[in-house]
Amino acid sequence: MKNKQQKKLTDLAERLLKNNFNGIGKPKTKGSLLLHSRRTIKEQARIIGKAATDLNLKNLKLLTPTMAQDYLTHCRDKGCCQKYLSTIKCSLQRVLFKHENNKLTRVIALERKEIPLTDKNRAYTNEQIRFIMTAMNDRAKLSTLIAVDAGLRVEELLTIRRTNEASASKSRKWSDLRFSGRKEGVRYIVTGKNGLRREVLISKDIAELMETKRLVQPKTIIDRGHPFAINYDLLGGKRLTDAFYRASKKTLGWNHGAHGLRFTYAQNRIDKELTNFTESEANLILSQELGHFREEITKRYLAPYSKRH
Repeated sequence: MKNKQQKKLTDLAERLLKNNFNGIGKPKTKGSLLLHSRRTIKEQARIIGKAATDLNLKNLKLLTPTMAQDYLTHCRDKGCCQKYLSTIKCSLQRVLFKHENNKLTRVIALERKEIPLTDKNRAYTNEQIRFIMTAMNDRAKLSTLIAVDAGLRVEELLTIRRTNEASASKSRKWSDLRFSGRKEGVRYIVTGKNGLRREVLISKDIAELMETKRLVQPKTIIDRGHPFAINYDLLGGKRLTDAFYRASKKTLGWNHGAHGLRFTYAQNRIDKELTNFTESEANLILSQELGHFREEITKRYLAPYSKRH
């Protein structure tokens, strides 16, 4: 019953946000309260729906500033991080005050232990990626560009094949909508978890750079104890993981791992290139591009906040 009520409230919140704060496709301006990302609208609607459910409200109109302020304090006492508290505050303000200038009082998060990496939003911004690459050699830079451009796991960089050299696994039904909204590129085949082979799209200019690293003959290397017959002189597997870690720590002072490049790919796709599809359609397209077919994993790449909240 609670889940049904929460879904109802979340749907109400999403309609409210779309009716009052929908900025998708509109230019961003300083001080604007509009939401320019479908993913952000969905996330804030989820937060509002959960808050209203936790407060045992039957309708969003019953929410008061005092309730919202008490809820923020409750979330702080549960150990929510500052970023999440700020998002709750902004979300609830949109319900309470619409376009008025009123605001809830900021609540400061309690000190707590580091959140496990599996609970974090590991995506890097494009600016952060460019900054990280300033501390890399040319080989690592190109490998990083390919990984974020195609949404690859680090070990998949070692398996890149031209489409006349390999084919996608026939055990899966592949959607014709894959890569919708992307600019011109070249399709390649990579091998991922459990031996699943899939097509990936690499932007034309990056593919041209990669082809300059084509080996005359495939070369076998060992990565984490497994042999890979590589066709391109790229950095992949543990070597890229290590190079990315060093560059990220040096330039940013922290590191979410090279796997965070897949988070960046996923969120860029949803936010910028798959906006003409329904949520279900977009998740299906993205799941196949990432090399898995489970919606809950797709959502993990998109949900910016810890599941425990």
